[in-house]
Amino acid sequence: TGKRRFLIFDYCGNFEFFREHIEGFAGKETKTLSESIFGEKVQLINALQDSVFSGDAYQAWRTDLVTDCNGQVQALNPDLISVRLKRQYVERYKQPESFTPLSEGDKGDLIEHIAPLVRLEDDDEYAKRFDNFMYRMMLYQIMAKPGFKQAKKELCQIGEALEHKGNIPQIKAKIQEVKAVNTDEYWAAEDILLFEKTRAALRELIKFLVGAGPGPKPIITRLSDPIIGETEGSQLDPAYDFEDYKKKVNRYVAENGNSMSIYKLTHNIPLAPGDYQELQRVLTEELGSQADYSREYGDTPFGLLIRKIAKLDHDAAMDAFSAFINDASLNQKQIAFVHKIINHVEKNGYMEDITELQKPPFDKPVSFIKLFDAKKRMALMETIKTITENATRIVG
Repeated sequence: TGKRRFLIFDYCGNFEFFREHIEGFAGKETKTLSESIFGEKVQLINALQDSVFSGDAYQAWRTDLVTDCNGQVQALNPDLISVRLKRQYVERYKQPESFTPLSEGDKGDLIEHIAPLVRLEDDDEYAKRFDNFMYRMMLYQIMAKPGFKQAKKELCQIGEALEHKGNIPQIKAKIQEVKAVNTDEYWAAEDILLFEKTRAALRELIKFLVGAGPGPKPIITRLSDPIIGETEGSQLDPAYDFEDYKKKVNRYVAENGNSMSIYKLTHNIPLAPGDYQELQRVLTEELGSQADYSREYGDTPFGLLIRKIAKLDHDAAMDAFSAFINDASLNQKQIAFVHKIINHVEKNGYMEDITELQKPPFDKPVSFIKLFDAKKRMALMETIKTITENATRIVG
């Protein structure tokens, strides 16, 4: 009681992040609801690309989410300084096609650079809080996170509270949706489309719960912290690195684009042994351990990971396919298809599976098989394969 300030002696290196803030760190601003909701929608858009959600209903919902997020980017005021500072990202994600597909790098860019700029034009603060809660619950379920159990409990409590106010006309009109959240069938379905239906149906009813109940009681604690031992003169290693390993890797790539190894990967040049050893040292020693890398990226080769994050340079991508672009025997549709491939490898760094050439957006208006003869198909696939191999091949 009465304590106003204190000092932290960081013996275990928990504030290692402050290496970028030598004079101290004031703390990050709390995310706005608009920022949180936008970020959650982006994560859902990315998750819905999985083959598990290939059904028409899921993809229709993904299209709606893409339309919402893209619309918010297009609505950003270019006269604002905050928007001008992120112009390269704003211009990129103003294009609807930038969301199809949405790579891990794109997801990170949208959450880090675009989400803080967006504002939801919705005066119902309680509805937005419910949106935030429901989108977060959907992500918990998709990623099998333990937070889903608590979110389920909270949604059931919301349903019960709304049932007790069933005499309100707006609630009475949606009483079936309200009651549904407390049925075994609802939770047995384990369907995020059902959660989305609940979000849309109940969001405008949450305002009727404001002020219901006395609220949580304050908890006051007084703890003693006895000294159980003292040691002087010995240096302690950091107990745990609290900064997310993926963030470290992404930041390293963003800040070291001109390093020899990253430059070669973004310009489709095979690595030399020294380049590979430097990448290995950075990823498994400087930024974290081999266990950290394996946990986050599995057995993904270092070069492919860096290429996926840093993407492929536009001129390098064009040069790789120059033989086709300059081929006078190709017609306009064939050239357009080649440019689709170039755009894909440029945004994603490479093509993970050659069978993607038979999937959207490559399957329309004419399929890969019908558009090219066997010789041209083989040449294109070989070029795509070479681009991938240049991120993993070590040359003496």
